[in-house]
Amino acid sequence: MEELIKQWIDEFVSVHNSTLGNIPCPYAKNALIKYVETDNIAQSLADTKNNWTDDVEVVCLYTPTDNYSPWMLTKLVQIFNMEAMHENLVALEDHPLNEEIINGVKMNFGLCSLVLVQRLSKLNNASNVLKEKGYYKNWSKENLDDVVNWRFDELFVCKD
Repeated sequence: MEELIKQWIDEFVSVHNSTLGNIPCPYAKNALIKYVETDNIAQSLADTKNNWTDDVEVVCLYTPTDNYSPWMLTKLVQIFNMEAMHENLVALEDHPLNEEIINGVKMNFGLCSLVLVQRLSKLNNASNVLKEKGYYKNWSKENLDDVVNWRFDELFVCKD
């Protein structure tokens, strides 16, 4: 599955999409990613937080779709973020059955559930750079709130 995730990053996430008018994630291709296959997202999130090292930029946890409902995966990530964001870490989830559509483009990986953990401050700084360049101009308010804006809540914002 790791090779399929890498292929998705190379062939979709890191390539200009004419419908979006942008590259889905201009930072993904060059990020140092550690891939972790797991059947226990909660334990893997705890292990990732407790053993975080800045030797990598993103930890990509992946698990079969059937292991978690979209609701359960979202709840596990929300619970993790309530604590981890105070420690300058954030997790973003991608469940195949919880489609993320931006400007008509399905953004999900689709072959398994993913949880991406990274530094909150680094992600927010990158989002600010993209915002200044007009990256989000075609995004709906709902998409912005769901993907970006919640991370800037004053209760969680951490500085480098």
